Amino acid sequence: MRFARRAGAALVLVALGRLLSPAAVPVYDGLGAPDEPYRYVAAPAGVARTAAPTVGVASSPIVAGVSSYGMSVTSAEVGPQVSLFLPPKALATTGSKVTVTATPLAPTDQPAGARIDGNVYDVRFQAAGPVTMTAQAALAEISLRATTPRQPGPVLEHRASAAARWAPLSTFRGGTDVYVASFREPGQYVLAFLVAKTPHRSSSTAPLLLGGLVLLVVVVVMVRLRATG
Repeated sequence: MRFARRAGAALVLVALGRLLSPAAVPVYDGLGAPDEPYRYVAAPAGVARTAAPTVGVASSPIVAGVSSYGMSVTSAEVGPQVSLFLPPKALATTGSKVTVTATPLAPTDQPAGARIDGNVYDVRFQAAGPVTMTAQAALAEISLRATTPRQPGPVLEHRASAAARWAPLSTFRGGTDVYVASFREPGQYVLAFLVAKTPHRSSSTAPLLLGGLVLLVVVVVMVRLRATG
């Protein structure tokens, strides 16, 4: 009986640990494989110069009109600054092969209410004919590495082209500085920190001004009452 109680308690602790722990295990957060400094296309002022960021590339044969392999489009940094997974049969096209690239670009504009962190990554499909995403592509995920582990963390934003507006994606943290979202479609992806709104001074000082005015009226009334008494 005592053993059964202990086993039951242990199972409860394991279940609680799973609920409280992150859903994904960081791949490059251990002591054996620390992240290298972030590689910028155009580094901000004061940031040490590094090697150029790398392009993520993967390809798959086309069999019966769809990509036959799962593709991991991952850049070569340690840890990778971009990683895109496309499951088998996620892309439909003609020809014998489809190639997916994720190319780093320097930011040219900012999302509304946010500031870009790191590079923009432009994801493109290349094949003999037009490429479309199948129902299997609903399982595709993209992750980007942030330049800093500070919290609250950034969110992934996407747009179909440089002429389109940025739109935030539902984002979850996949590691100390890695953020993951469902892959929507080809286009540009980036991490961006939300910009904190500065409170209006008038709204914050109004209660103080009102309190001071009330106190002044009370003092004046008391002085007059004493003078007449």
